[in-house]
Amino acid sequence: MHSRRAISRLFFLITMLMASAVMSPAQAQVQKLNLLTDLGTPFPPGCLSIEIPDQPRSADTLLVNQVIGVPSIDSTTQDAEVSVRIWRVACADEGLSVVLVRLQQLNGNNFVIVPQVFAEAGDVEVPFHEAQLLARPGGGNVGASGGFVSLVGETWMLGVQQASIDELTTFLPEDYNEGFSLELTWESFSPAQPVFFRFLLDRFDPTIDPPQFEQQVLNGRYSGQWRLAGKPRTGLVLQIAEQLDDNFVFAMFFTYLDGAPFWVGGNTEPSTLEPGPVTIPMAINANGEFLSVENQPPPEAIEVTPAGQITLEVVNCNELNMAYDFSPAGLGSGTLKLERLIRIAGYDCNPWQHR
Repeated sequence: MHSRRAISRLFFLITMLMASAVMSPAQAQVQKLNLLTDLGTPFPPGCLSIEIPDQPRSADTLLVNQVIGVPSIDSTTQDAEVSVRIWRVACADEGLSVVLVRLQQLNGNNFVIVPQVFAEAGDVEVPFHEAQLLARPGGGNVGASGGFVSLVGETWMLGVQQASIDELTTFLPEDYNEGFSLELTWESFSPAQPVFFRFLLDRFDPTIDPPQFEQQVLNGRYSGQWRLAGKPRTGLVLQIAEQLDDNFVFAMFFTYLDGAPFWVGGNTEPSTLEPGPVTIPMAINANGEFLSVENQPPPEAIEVTPAGQITLEVVNCNELNMAYDFSPAGLGSGTLKLERLIRIAGYDCNPWQHR
């Protein structure tokens, strides 16, 4: 069994090294940055928001909580200890979860390398699907393996490649959310005997594995165009800007006024989006000219009149609740249910369905 493990994975590693050798630096950089258009994870984008939680909301949700002996760099013995904590977090999408893996080096005089990770559906001795420890959703070979295990600990999302190394089996989202085998291995990093640890993870149970927040976060997956049923050519254009330090939301609500097309727009101030409803101040712009007019009015000549506000609340990936108060503009207030019209390519409701 060990020889099959070694031979199959050696063939895989040689293949990856050959591919890396013929890839130009520009190609490698493009693949490294191509995170949103090449989702290969078995959980949907936006399952986690703001940051990856360091610890589970409850210790009862832990699937694995062990300390293991592992080799440090170039060691021939298991001279270091690493804490392994694994748990599931429910996604907003029904029946889906994300598996989180937290590693922390507890002792040892030298660094410990982040292990390679493999997974397989069910209870198996040798998993054959390459997995990745991801700091954010991404596709391809962009995981943390080969880095260093932190002395303070670090948590990653677990992605699993759909095709196995030998291309004989597939690993689908339904396998990810059932019980499956997960292996952490240092056999490629240590000159000693192969060192690997296999864990059998329990299936996702929404009654045990809570979501990250009690309320959902209006994150980037909700960018797109939303329609209002029964109201022709009326709806919302929504853009959630996800930046390194802070986010902001831009919204444009378009409808009619006195028979002519009419829109109001606004945006939030840059900040970290918190769970729950998001309120956006809206305004009406006037006194501009069509873009083809040569003598455009100066910016200070554009009239910006406060129109009120809208408040958006996530129902699910394809539905939003919108409360509006346009009373400052004499246009009333109320609540609406918006339905998704347009998805953002590469940031779908989940990686396996297109609407």
